[in-house]
Amino acid sequence: LPAPSLSVSSYVRRSFCSAISVTLPSAKRTATMEPNKTTAPGILRAWDYDLEPKELLARATRLIEDCRALCDKIGALEGDQITFDNVLGELAEVERLSTNEKLYLELAMYVSTNKELRDASSEASRMLDEFEVECGMRPDIFEKLQALEKMDTSSLSAEMKRFLEKLIRLRKRDGLHLSPEVQKQVKDLKNEINELSLKFSKAINEENAVLEFTEEELKGLPEEFVKNLDMAESGKRRVTLKYPHVIPIMKMAVNAETRRRVNFAFDNRCVEENTPLLEKAICLKHKKAKLLDYETHADFITEILMARNSGNVRRFLTELAEKLQPLWQKEKQLLLQYKKEECESQGIPFDGKLNAWDLSYYKNLVEERVYKVDQEKLRAFFPLDVVTKGLLGTYETLLGLKFDKVEDVKLWHPEAELFKVTDVASQELLGYFLMDLFPREGKYSHFCNIPMQPGCRTADGSRQLAVVSVLCNFPKPTADKPSLLTHNEVTTFFHEFGHTMHHICSRANLVEFEGTRVERDFVECPSQMLENWCWDLEALRLMSGHYSTGEPIPEDLAKKLMASRLANVAQFNLRQVSLALFDLELHSRPEADTRKVFREIQESLLGYPPQEGTNFAASFGHLMGGYDARYYGYMVGARSQQRGLPYLSVSWWQKYISYDYVWCFLKSCLLFSRLKDGEVMLRNFLGREPSTEAFLISKGLSTAVPAS
Repeated sequence: LPAPSLSVSSYVRRSFCSAISVTLPSAKRTATMEPNKTTAPGILRAWDYDLEPKELLARATRLIEDCRALCDKIGALEGDQITFDNVLGELAEVERLSTNEKLYLELAMYVSTNKELRDASSEASRMLDEFEVECGMRPDIFEKLQALEKMDTSSLSAEMKRFLEKLIRLRKRDGLHLSPEVQKQVKDLKNEINELSLKFSKAINEENAVLEFTEEELKGLPEEFVKNLDMAESGKRRVTLKYPHVIPIMKMAVNAETRRRVNFAFDNRCVEENTPLLEKAICLKHKKAKLLDYETHADFITEILMARNSGNVRRFLTELAEKLQPLWQKEKQLLLQYKKEECESQGIPFDGKLNAWDLSYYKNLVEERVYKVDQEKLRAFFPLDVVTKGLLGTYETLLGLKFDKVEDVKLWHPEAELFKVTDVASQELLGYFLMDLFPREGKYSHFCNIPMQPGCRTADGSRQLAVVSVLCNFPKPTADKPSLLTHNEVTTFFHEFGHTMHHICSRANLVEFEGTRVERDFVECPSQMLENWCWDLEALRLMSGHYSTGEPIPEDLAKKLMASRLANVAQFNLRQVSLALFDLELHSRPEADTRKVFREIQESLLGYPPQEGTNFAASFGHLMGGYDARYYGYMVGARSQQRGLPYLSVSWWQKYISYDYVWCFLKSCLLFSRLKDGEVMLRNFLGREPSTEAFLISKGLSTAVPAS
């Protein structure tokens, strides 16, 4: 997204109404809309996954053979043949070509409706991970990179210099400067850890447990919610452990035993399969760290992040926890008061404590009674199509883009929709994104953003377009109502789409620095800043519309919702801190009883234990999905939000749709991540050092006191 296209006039001349005229995704295609194209201009592969499992595996094998041959060619260079073009240039092209195919082969395990193809995709991912380790640990290529390091690099671009530095640093972190014996041990450990991670993630994706409840046991849930649950042969209603079922039950089911059962099952997902995988991986990661002369795996990981070492992370989290505790104690007393009152009204004993299955229910009562916000009634104002229109319009206007749905392209599922992204001022096609928004068996069960094709330069200098997928699990439409979102789901949607824009707007020339390929403790910063649209009065009205009347959310209700941002804020953030400390603690030990450590940390920080016999860690995908010793990044990202916060005394248009703000955000957080470290980009955007105090202010923690 080049700077010249970001002119003030391009924002001023486009009204917001015209900005949100984008065609919306539909819940399902009609028979007359059967697509007959397999791709679109600039998309290099057909994403319908119309291939046999054996063909997918054959493609993985061919990719490995082709890339190995290219690496052999680089490794065989001698003397004058060792040039920046012959080594760095070729490695960059190998990475581009391999990433293009690898992303295609691996996405199937998250989205395909064919279990055999998902299994093949998982196996292909294992093969490719193993080859990636092999390629990254080749001594012959390391020697060529070291030779380049000694040459005059003044002719290299800043990005290419950074690329050279990174390739050498990564190989040293794999032990290529150590003995061959150590290198072999590290290589074997990396392969084993990768295999454990794949099995862990696959188990979560394939989880399909079902509970059964009578309608009486589901008392408190909306009648329509219960009616739309499948009926079991027993005559009871079937409840899955997917978010569209679990979240409403935990918030609204009056029957505590119902909530307890759902909480137990949810926190016990994949416990038999994944607990040993996770605990073995913890041991192997520690062993690898010691081989590489690090005290812990957490120290190994954080060395190249903004934090620099695990001690800084621990101090940051501990300080946050201490400052959150006083407010949490006040919040807890109110939750206990509500529980006592409810127990008395139902004529059941009050046990004087909060249980794991009590939190969501009584927190929901706080929102209803203190802030006068009924989340269930709010859903009526957030039909998915209206929210999507508002989301796309907001991002269009903020970034000077235009989104158009691409019809007639066959994708992996009829519910998936493809959009192209164009820069308004230059009319340059920047890339594409796909939205796959509803749950189904075998699909990734959380919310995420997965790149499909990296935006970068090719060997001939042309631009390869970015293609990204947004995977969500929103409630499906019913016979008489569209998909209706909670405000929390709206916020999650904005967050994930922020990652999408990070990919689309990136101007990296090299895959290594494309999009969200930044420090893991910086990657959440842009998305968490962009979430703040969901708490702005004018933005809320633009992204809402009652499903039956089309009327936007009333101003008084929107203001109540905005005020409720402070509801249970200490508990929410302490929960995040506890997860981050849990992650850090696991990866600071040579081995760990994950059940025990999780229980100790949650009880210590929040004062209530998980249910006996559960192990939330077994389905905590971040631990084995690239966030090991890095979950704290969510809290670092939250510290970045203060500048992005809505201030209600300033109009939405004046606040955000300005050249200065937009260009600063793009320059600091999206466009130039290839050239700067995350801490520098964050400091440039904030205009100061990130601080815990700023984080507390941004959360209202300096003033938020729960009402009685």
